[in-house]
Amino acid sequence: MNSLYVMAILVGLGIVTMTFGALVFAFVYRSFSAQNWLPIELPRVLWVSTGILLASSAVLAGAQSRLRQGGEASFHTLVRVAAGLGVLFLILQLAAWYSIVTSGVVLDRNPHSSFIFIFSGMHGVHILLGLAGLFYLLQRTRTPVGGPKYRMTTRVWGNAVSIFWHYLDFVWIALFAMLLIWKR
Repeated sequence: MNSLYVMAILVGLGIVTMTFGALVFAFVYRSFSAQNWLPIELPRVLWVSTGILLASSAVLAGAQSRLRQGGEASFHTLVRVAAGLGVLFLILQLAAWYSIVTSGVVLDRNPHSSFIFIFSGMHGVHILLGLAGLFYLLQRTRTPVGGPKYRMTTRVWGNAVSIFWHYLDFVWIALFAMLLIWKR
């Protein structure tokens, strides 16, 4: 686990943490202004998308286990499922956006609602980065290739992408919980 790939992911996650931390600070600070801060009901589809993201993470954890046991073919299949669930998560996030916009909530009159778009949009960009990593792993394991160096590099990439993906779960759950709980 002490490879440069993992170190780069950890540094990147530090940057992601600071970025989201600044947004959370702005959310909390702005919420104390009574002007135009109206709570909104979050679309139910966000619950479904959250479950799908967690399922994707569970499938990816299973894929990692298979890769450690030398099962590259089953790793490839499970990463494909995890990536498909990640794409479905993004589609459902867009459906949530559409639901908010069509509910009559006007962004310029309720900054609270704008944070839903900011948080889910920023998270969506990071999900796209995670999907790029998953698609790289899919490309890399599409056809079985021998050699211990190739397998070791695949495991290292798999670890790095998994760390990033699981961290995105944590970030989404924290953001979603904050949006549900923090009304003022």
